Amino acid sequence: MALSHLDVDVAVVERRHDVGEETSRANSGIANCGWSLAPGSLEAQLVCASSPRWEDIASRLGVTFRRVGLTLLAFSEEEASGISALCERATENGVTVREVRGDELAEVAPHASGRAVAGIYVPDEGVVDSVRLPVAFAELASVNGVRFYLGESVVSASLGNGQVEEVLTTKRRFRPRFVVNAAGLGADFVSKSLGGDEFSITPRRGQWVLLDREFGKRVPSILTGMPGKLGHGPMVIPTAHGSVLIGPDAEDLEDKTDKSTTGAGLDDVVDRCRVLMPDIDTKFAIKTFAGLRPHSDKTYRVGWSETAGNLLQAAGIRSTGVSSSLAMGDHIRDLLVGAGLSDRLDAGARNDLEYTPPLWADGDYARVAKDPLGRTVVCACEKVTAADIHQALREPLPATSIGGVARRTHATWGRCQGSACLSGVSFITSLYTPGEAWETPMHEPGSTLGAGVTTGE
Repeated sequence: MALSHLDVDVAVVERRHDVGEETSRANSGIANCGWSLAPGSLEAQLVCASSPRWEDIASRLGVTFRRVGLTLLAFSEEEASGISALCERATENGVTVREVRGDELAEVAPHASGRAVAGIYVPDEGVVDSVRLPVAFAELASVNGVRFYLGESVVSASLGNGQVEEVLTTKRRFRPRFVVNAAGLGADFVSKSLGGDEFSITPRRGQWVLLDREFGKRVPSILTGMPGKLGHGPMVIPTAHGSVLIGPDAEDLEDKTDKSTTGAGLDDVVDRCRVLMPDIDTKFAIKTFAGLRPHSDKTYRVGWSETAGNLLQAAGIRSTGVSSSLAMGDHIRDLLVGAGLSDRLDAGARNDLEYTPPLWADGDYARVAKDPLGRTVVCACEKVTAADIHQALREPLPATSIGGVARRTHATWGRCQGSACLSGVSFITSLYTPGEAWETPMHEPGSTLGAGVTTGE
């Protein structure tokens, strides 16, 4: 998004049919304020620089953001002995936190376990609609002239004089001045294909349970435990839309496509989150899923390649990609400008999107009723109207699948998980996609809604 404000030509190559289809669609949605990150690290610098900007960027892009706060819980004095070091780390990062005990702990985290003996309260921690966010970033970039080539994979590159001279994808050739590798789970493959540094990205699977908004009324803020070798462990997280996520666990895999869940893994997530909040009730569960985070021995591998001089790596960003995204875009832009990219601004570039808020966001029924399509609520759980769905299919970077509509509107993502509204959502989507109605894709091309045409026999 940051590059779209410069008077330069930018192309984005994405192997999936839509943006935000990999790690972004299955993360926690936490907008970390940097309280627990290593002081002086690039990760801490970018997360801390991004945190104060969330309210502004969310309002300009039509993305839901809430600064809900977080409480870390310690369940023994031995665990609590680590609190002072974490508070010092937060202070070094410029983040306000405080140790809480007794009545103060109960006040800031009334939903937390009464067994906790102490905690750290972090008022600036937030949650953002991390599914809608990358779509909004891409939409604004598209409005500002960035070209998106979706459904294309990088195949190889031609190098000369230590520079990437040509990039070959499955559909075309590019002759770029600079290349940015921000391929997430596939960053190691892309780097190797472009003649860049060789490194490994390991998929770290995290399993989640989603609880509906009715339970969400009991969860005003984030709960987490003392960090271990693999991070903070499962958390209790109120989402930007009022539901609740519990998870994730952490398991390193070999298969970068394995997003399966296991009964044992999900049970472990629930059990560990009940330590934080004993009142967790799985009768409110509406969905279980898993996501993959790109783990690398070197996190935040951000900088110029040692073997391909015009290749800028942005890889190994495991857990705080959303949290650092605002400042990361600026950092990448500055590195490119420092290497010779023009810093001339595009006078016509926009800073916001023309976005009509959904009905659930403001409850303005009179506004919605002015549009005939707004009078038809297709997804009752999420209060998504026909107008919202048509908008998602017409936007600067329109949805091309039912899943794409869901990421933009949350239709089919409510309590019934599409049982009541899938037919309406799929019908409207089919008006904008090629082929017969049954061929409407759920996600990637070929993941059709139906199996074929009925014969009547």
